[in-house]
Amino acid sequence: MSRTTAEPPAGLEELFGDPLSPDGEFTYESILAADAQRRLVEPAETLLNQWGFGAELVPVHLGGRWRSTEDLVRRLLPIFRRDLALGLGHGITTFMAAVNVWLRGDERARRDLAARLLRGERVAVCFHELAHGNDLLQNDCTATFVEDGPVRGWRVDGAKEVINNVERAESALIFARTSDEPGPRSFSLLLWNKDASLAGGADTGRRVLTAGVRGCRLGVIEFDRLVVPEDALIGDVGDGAATALRAFQITRPVVSALAVGTLDAATRLAVPYMRDRALYGDTVWDLPHARLLLTRAWAALLVADAFARTAVRALHVRPDESYLLSAAAKYLVPKLLNDAMYDLSVLFGSSFYTVTSPYGIFEKWFRDLEILPIGHAGSTSCLLSLIPYLPTWARRSRKSAPYEAALFDASADLGELPFAELGLGAGRFDSVTAPLRDEAITSALRSAHPSVAHLVDRWVDELTALQDAAAALSPASLRSDASTEAFDLARRLTGVMAVGALLGSWHEGRVRETSPFSRSPSAVETALLRISESLRPAMSDSGVPVPRSAPSRVRWPQHLADAAAAHIASATDAGLSLGVEELVTTRPSHSSNERHP
Repeated sequence: MSRTTAEPPAGLEELFGDPLSPDGEFTYESILAADAQRRLVEPAETLLNQWGFGAELVPVHLGGRWRSTEDLVRRLLPIFRRDLALGLGHGITTFMAAVNVWLRGDERARRDLAARLLRGERVAVCFHELAHGNDLLQNDCTATFVEDGPVRGWRVDGAKEVINNVERAESALIFARTSDEPGPRSFSLLLWNKDASLAGGADTGRRVLTAGVRGCRLGVIEFDRLVVPEDALIGDVGDGAATALRAFQITRPVVSALAVGTLDAATRLAVPYMRDRALYGDTVWDLPHARLLLTRAWAALLVADAFARTAVRALHVRPDESYLLSAAAKYLVPKLLNDAMYDLSVLFGSSFYTVTSPYGIFEKWFRDLEILPIGHAGSTSCLLSLIPYLPTWARRSRKSAPYEAALFDASADLGELPFAELGLGAGRFDSVTAPLRDEAITSALRSAHPSVAHLVDRWVDELTALQDAAAALSPASLRSDASTEAFDLARRLTGVMAVGALLGSWHEGRVRETSPFSRSPSAVETALLRISESLRPAMSDSGVPVPRSAPSRVRWPQHLADAAAAHIASATDAGLSLGVEELVTTRPSHSSNERHP
């Protein structure tokens, strides 16, 4: 029986247990075995049903447990620290569907869906058509209103592809063309409850096999004159594209923040591997280059977590700014995660290729994370969401916006998400870059961390240069066939926003016991070094302009890498996570944990 109370039950870290234990049902070994058979770990799914997973996706005012979206992320992170495929396959795609109903469904639709989720039902998201990728406005699947005697509803024809849980979900959210006219007003959303079909049918039997998230039930749905009831329509006719875009600004940062948990687990798993792996008469831990690789992964994790979590809080604190911020986070966070996983793959060496126990789980995590820049509104579509608003952003970001502590403070009381306040635009201000424009914050960081003061100055200059370049863009360069320059500026904007999130997270976290920014000076210094690798150098050492494609020259001091590695090991030994909050996880059961500081 699923839990349906607003109070969260016991945490999943405790319920799942130690993933390295030889006696558990949800361990790295069982995850790998299930992955090889292209299925999810059944005892883990059973536990999530008993825990009441569906209640996490239902707002409190509808009888669920979702109040603060950041708390929702915290409660679901233990899933992604073990198996990203389970997180997506058991129910995050249901979350992606449900937010559309919370945004635009009428009271009946919201109450009905809430009751279904509280019973443990799933919803598939039928958006993608492979021929059109993430370009929803080119989709061919149609919905036509029909009246034939007692049958009155929407007839759906066409197909949707690579749809998670399309076969086993009890309902499906369908993005369909309801007009032949061009433009976004030609699409609508229909929530098809499979137990309420009026005529026709749909074939969901064909599965799609992928290299990553093998356990997810990805499939194809082919509609054969399926007729769904008239009240299956979510919102008004023609609302589909606008509703989907508003929903993306919720799901993009949530999925990004949850995916950080997979890198967190991989980084912590590297510590016992480095201690145990003998190499050249010593251990991998004793190699300076190995400690640097570990540090780089942690630094990317900190930037990604700070950015994603800031975007999650913005849903509550600055909902009018969430459209740009969520797209920027969904572009940059997966890139940071995958770059960090590449560093760790070099660190794991032959163990990455041979998939040896207990470290074989890393190879699965590597494959799973590679889908993030592709699925759920891909990287290019995220940049395309930013480009039309670049000149507006330039004007807004020059305003004297007050620094909003709650945007960066992990202890802030967020309350319920104000769905009605989420818009489609640049917002009134640019709060996420406010820390870069706050002289008190930048001066405090320069004083506390003089070794990276020059990087802070470079990012302040980058913000000004980006504002000038974005303001000068012509209207023609902002269209769907945007110029290379516009794409480059959008990419640079994601970096500026990430640094703003990092500085704000440092400013608030330096006084929090659970923050690495209060526990180790190496945290913000390595994070700034890592994100500053994306800065384009203006001049070479000889004063000659550097080509646009040239990488930034950032030097990583070995003493800093050593200090960071020591902190990573200390947190791992204490059973703490490694993000912008260091919270208790299952303590690793490894005999060699105490061999190094």
